Amino acid sequence: MNKSFFLILLFLLCCFITLLISVFVPDGKKVINITTIIIENDSLCLGKLDYHSKQLASFKIKNTGNEPLVIHTVYTSCGCTVAKYDKQPIAIGDFATVILEYKPNSLGYFSKTADVICNVPEGFVRLKISGEVVEK
Repeated sequence: MNKSFFLILLFLLCCFITLLISVFVPDGKKVINITTIIIENDSLCLGKLDYHSKQLASFKIKNTGNEPLVIHTVYTSCGCTVAKYDKQPIAIGDFATVILEYKPNSLGYFSKTADVICNVPEGFVRLKISGEVVEK
């Protein structure tokens, strides 16, 4: 094995240790409080859309855990999709709404995703929209 391989391995080990330190405080408690959620429907078919229009898709997320739900950010798979969501923590038992606004940029079938980065065990949930863009 060469020297650069060991340097890369050492770098990755340092990154892993830094990650562990950032997640745990000295008394062993997690800094991030994990909660659980239920999404009524994580995948929506928008049907046929006019190329010159925008379409909104709304997703209701219920906080079913014992900690407030915190949506840190939402990453969309394409610049044609914009996410809107409440930036405030969602209380236990309450609902959050994530709205995806889709503006077509080509004709034909589409399938887009949005990853909601939040304090759930997996670290995110994926929302999906699909449909067909037509010229009307």
